[in-house]
Amino acid sequence: MRFKKRNTLAFVLGCTACIGATAHDGSPAVSRSLEALTQLSAPSATRAPKLSSARASLLSETAQLLGSHLGLAERSAQLIAALEARADKLDMIYRFPALVSPRGVLPPVITEARDAVQVTGDQLRVADRIYRMVARARFVTTPPSWRDDLFVGLRTKPSKERPTAAALPRTPDERAYWTQQVRMGYTHGRQLADQILERNRARLDRTFLGMLRYTALLKRGLVVEPTVSAAPAIVTGDATHLNIGDTLYRITDPGGLILDARRWRPVVAPASSSGTKP
Repeated sequence: MRFKKRNTLAFVLGCTACIGATAHDGSPAVSRSLEALTQLSAPSATRAPKLSSARASLLSETAQLLGSHLGLAERSAQLIAALEARADKLDMIYRFPALVSPRGVLPPVITEARDAVQVTGDQLRVADRIYRMVARARFVTTPPSWRDDLFVGLRTKPSKERPTAAALPRTPDERAYWTQQVRMGYTHGRQLADQILERNRARLDRTFLGMLRYTALLKRGLVVEPTVSAAPAIVTGDATHLNIGDTLYRITDPGGLILDARRWRPVVAPASSSGTKP
């Protein structure tokens, strides 16, 4: 059982590869906010001493930090806007509501490894498939959304803090070095946003496909469905509040993988449309 991720990769990686204005040489277009950062400076020094290593270290740390925060914020805003523009398609791909049971239970997440090999000293173990339950079933009042994973870590608001005058350039050489370091940090921040989205995409696919895998294994009898018990109480509360028709639901058995192969059920795969009729 192997689930394909071509659609998810096409939509999400298409965002990271194509989003954002670029200059003629392929580099990110310069934003007004970036230009404003490169223009920050302190009052000019009366003398223009040579840029020392200590001074360069201070300017580099400050400039790259400011540039990175700005690059991360601007790129995050672009990625989020592009994902929202694809919201209808992403809702169709990541259909979490369809996986929630009538009692509001979100299924477990099961991972799969194929052709696994484990070597320990004088032993070699080979397995065709390895299934692991990495997240148990749980109650949800609102089905998860792809936004819950994809937007994690994408910061859209740059830092408003400004460095002290001592950490700003004062001479022409320092200003040139400052501009270089701000741009370097800005590029790193944009790259960081892309990396964050890619990690989020991998985590989202692992979760969603793991739930789909659980439903497929359930049909084959390889897993036990979680057991939900209900304890109805007509009236609960105390002198300060009153609950009428109160019912407590609990997952009394989280379910799990079935080791007894005799309990497994074969599943007939649908006939291929390209195959010949018998």
